[in-house]
Amino acid sequence: MRPRSHTPTLVLIRVQFYEDCTVGRLSDTPGRLLCMTLESRWHDKGRRHDASLPSCVKAGDYYMKYHFDASLRYPCWCMSGRLRHKARLCFLAKDGSVAMHTTGDILLGYLSPEGDGDQPFDGRLYRPVEAYERLRDYYYELRANHGDFLLRVEPTLEPVTILPAVEAPAVRPEQFHFEDYILQTL
Repeated sequence: MRPRSHTPTLVLIRVQFYEDCTVGRLSDTPGRLLCMTLESRWHDKGRRHDASLPSCVKAGDYYMKYHFDASLRYPCWCMSGRLRHKARLCFLAKDGSVAMHTTGDILLGYLSPEGDGDQPFDGRLYRPVEAYERLRDYYYELRANHGDFLLRVEPTLEPVTILPAVEAPAVRPEQFHFEDYILQTL
C-alpha cells in the first residue's frame, strides 16, 4: 500500500562520511530523531569509480514495504524505486553494526550505548534492536492512521569530506550467524 500523500514520513540526512561507511540521521517529519543509520560508503557519482562497489542509497523518495524477509528471518522495510540493488531498513547483528555489515542495506542503531544524540562515530552502531523496535512502533502508529512509509533521502548539498575509516571494535565470528529474532521475542 502506498502512502496517500507524497509527504515523506521519514527523512534520512547523512551527517558523517568515512572511507568505508556513511552515518546518517533517520527522523520523522516533525524532525524528531528516531535512530541513526549506517550505510555503505558514499561514492561521488560525478567522479569515475567502480560501479560494482556498493554505495549508499541515492537521494530521492522511496516507498517502503514492510514484509517478512526470509534471509533475515524477521520483518523489515524494503525500499522500492530507482535502486540498482535491493535495499532494506534493518539490523543484522543484535550487539551492534559495523562498516563490514553494510552491503547495500541501511542499518539501524545509535552512536553510543546509552545516548541518542549526535556523537562521533566510534566504528559501531549500538542497540540496533531498540532502534528497530522504535521504528516499528512508529510504523504501527502510522498504520493505525492508514499511512505507510515514504522515505526521503536528502541530497548532500555541501562538499563532502571523507574521513579516514574508523577502527571498528572486534567482531566475533558468531555475530554473523544471526539467531532467529522471532523465536527469541516470543
